[in-house]
Amino acid sequence: MTQIYIDIHTHQHHSSETERFDVFNLILNADPDDHYLPPVTAGLHPWHISESDPFKGISILQELLLDHEILAVGECGMDKVISVPLNVQQDVFQKQVSLAKEYGKPLIIHCVRAFDEVQQVLKSENFTGHTIFHGFNKNKELAEQLLKKGYYLSFGSSILTGKLDETLVATPLEQLFLETDDAHADIRELYAYAAQLKKISINELKENIIRNYQLVFE
Repeated sequence: MTQIYIDIHTHQHHSSETERFDVFNLILNADPDDHYLPPVTAGLHPWHISESDPFKGISILQELLLDHEILAVGECGMDKVISVPLNVQQDVFQKQVSLAKEYGKPLIIHCVRAFDEVQQVLKSENFTGHTIFHGFNKNKELAEQLLKKGYYLSFGSSILTGKLDETLVATPLEQLFLETDDAHADIRELYAYAAQLKKISINELKENIIRNYQLVFE
């Protein structure tokens, strides 16, 4: 895994490139049969929760966990800008946190305007495993609150706007990941931007993110 670009969270099927290492994300309540090759993470996304069958996909998640086929549970979490009732989202999220705890897996968190609620669920479940807030695009103050609790932050293509420079600078290398998510972005461009902002070489950034990956997932 020396000197590769780790993309910690993507929904894109990239062509095989020896210099990149993609962690593909399965959305079990939307595309449970999506073709994939390891490594993968899997979870029930709040956007796709059906009120008539909110736990659709949970049995698939349990099977994947039982068969040791996924690196982490997620993306899962809570989102206040969608129409799914927050209490329903919380129930589905709480179940996934419980499963992650049971099987000793990290969490990949999707969170939109619900950081207090998400942290309350983590606290109520006494979840002490590794937790990554993916697609982080909030201010430095919120970032520092999460970082102080030992959480990891993963940044996507939104860093290229320059609006997250202060947040990215404040995020220690030891708690940093980069991702493409569902954007048609080049992970190498994200690494180049982050390395320049942090005034380190791309290779040093790669080495740190590789260490983070090994600590969280291996």
